[in-house]
Amino acid sequence: MSLKQLIHREIKKIGPATPIGDAAKMMRHHRIGSLFVEENGNFTGIVTESDLVRKAVTQEIPFDTPARALMNAPLIEIDIDKSVMEANHLMHMNGIRHLAVSEKGKIAGMISVRDLVRHFSSDRESPLHAMGDIMQPLTVLVRREIVTIEASASSRDAAKKMDEKKIGSILVTEDGAYTGIVTESDFVRKVIGYGLSPSNIPVGAIMNTPIVDIDISRSIHEVNEIMATKGVRHLGVTEKGKIIGILSIRDLIGIISIRDFPRFISAQKP
Repeated sequence: MSLKQLIHREIKKIGPATPIGDAAKMMRHHRIGSLFVEENGNFTGIVTESDLVRKAVTQEIPFDTPARALMNAPLIEIDIDKSVMEANHLMHMNGIRHLAVSEKGKIAGMISVRDLVRHFSSDRESPLHAMGDIMQPLTVLVRREIVTIEASASSRDAAKKMDEKKIGSILVTEDGAYTGIVTESDFVRKVIGYGLSPSNIPVGAIMNTPIVDIDISRSIHEVNEIMATKGVRHLGVTEKGKIIGILSIRDLIGIISIRDFPRFISAQKP
């Protein structure tokens, strides 16, 4: 399958002078994780949830700061005739969740990591289905280093901790127990999008609870199904009823890319 079946042609965009606070409001309204930046009729960059959290929240950048100060440029793009697997490799190698899709040399839309995982889940020939033969595949994917923060800590402290660890979520604890999870989306939609100060909002006020989880014995297909139906990108992984690690949507595309890499490299040879 090429990217023609997955592309989102309605591009949500902002100008380079758009305040990042307004960008966050737009992301919250449309429930999206990125916005393309358009200048003089051309798309020149992208602003993502990660940019807003790792740059604006951690450094306490004013929310009236223009988007150009935080955007990533140039856009990383892929031709619409390329395969879904090639898009997966490009996302994994660049550590991103969104790709611009070009058609005849012009950006025509975008795809996200959610689109890729949804496709791999439905395609019986995909590496995701091939992994169904692996005994307890979640043991391969789960990240057992659980990063936590107390519910009373500020949202800014939580963002700084996530930035230091280069992760997209953090578990929240109270009295030594896991009580919730906070993701980059929560900072954008519940703090920046409302113009609130990250230093004054306790992370417990923006966390999601209870934590959506899955037992380590379950399949990758069930992981994808839960992420899709619950609208989440991170799951707690449990063993004997206790959370022992975290699994993210990036972990899924990462393992798919790694398993397919020999074939991918071979296909690139003339």
